Amino acid sequence: MPDIAIVGGGIIGAACAYELSRAGASVTLIERDELAAGASGRNQGWFVLPEDPLLEPMARATLPTYLDVAASAALPVWIDREPVGHLLVALDADDVPRAQDALTAATAQGVGIRELDPDDLHEVEPAVSPGAVAGWLLDQGHRLDPAALTVALALAAKAASADIRHHVRVRAFVHDGDAIRGVVTDDGPIHADTVIVAAGPWSTSLLDPIGVRLAVSGARGWIVRVQPASGTLHHMVEHAGWRVGPERLADVARPSAERVADHGMPPADVGAVLHLHADGTVLVGSSRQPWITPEPEDAGVPQRLLRAGIRLAPSLGGAAVVSTWWGLRPITPDERPLVGTVRDGLVVATGHGSEGVILGAGTAGLAGSIVLGGAPPFDPAPFDPFRFDG
Repeated sequence: MPDIAIVGGGIIGAACAYELSRAGASVTLIERDELAAGASGRNQGWFVLPEDPLLEPMARATLPTYLDVAASAALPVWIDREPVGHLLVALDADDVPRAQDALTAATAQGVGIRELDPDDLHEVEPAVSPGAVAGWLLDQGHRLDPAALTVALALAAKAASADIRHHVRVRAFVHDGDAIRGVVTDDGPIHADTVIVAAGPWSTSLLDPIGVRLAVSGARGWIVRVQPASGTLHHMVEHAGWRVGPERLADVARPSAERVADHGMPPADVGAVLHLHADGTVLVGSSRQPWITPEPEDAGVPQRLLRAGIRLAPSLGGAAVVSTWWGLRPITPDERPLVGTVRDGLVVATGHGSEGVILGAGTAGLAGSIVLGGAPPFDPAPFDPFRFDG
């Protein structure tokens, strides 16, 4: 079996380490900080099927692995074993058509949908604004602790003989002619038959110097955590239709110099996505904005998130703000990840955007088939790293 070096200790790298070590490969996972230090430990923490049908097989391959790992993890991992329900809410008539893409996708995926009139909606989820005009309860949705899950995957890989190294920075690759045969870290070289780069938006800092240029960039997303004084949420609740369309994605993925020079940085896209955490707090998201500087481009995003969250669930107005945080997500122009071989001995697994948790174990299955030479678990073509070339 081959020696594999994996760069990145987020959910993607940890899942790849788990997949490959259990298959018998000799795995070294290298993380420059602590496990789940990036977006894998700084996101909403929920699992729903993506609307993009090309991502569905990758997502469906993911949840069973998470449930198995959580059941036998070395640390507590909170994850709903059964779906709690994903509630889409239309706050006014204009939101109704905006919900149709999500409903069409759910129907095609075989997800049950219960259409709710205002009376039914408030019976199902009393916290929702009394002015809401419609809702749809989708029979899906698992809440989870993404940081604990990432650590559990890495520890399960370690139990299967993987070497987990954190607080070690990868500086460069080990070359054998045109082939890649390991990485150079602050602790010295680590030789490997194959290197998997799963370093999220930081992947390009390793790949650019060797001439591997991928269409992946970073986007910042904020979350606010509040402690309600009373009441609760019974489902994962989302304001219907807040997600941006393709015309806005280009601004987020990689704004042009002319655009920034003339108009400044693109504003953050903000929407209300709520769920009750296991500790009784409510997580309020979500947002997305280009990552250009180390500091937040718009520190006012948490204020906008809270406004959107209170509009969706007015009782949150009396909740105490416990904390806020942001994470950096690697995104591509079509919002599909890049998974594949980019050079002899070099595989990438990045560009998952806000769906790294949703696609983690499925990505690992595909990466494992590439490294070990097996049949892919689903069509790999939509994830070709060079699909944007030319």
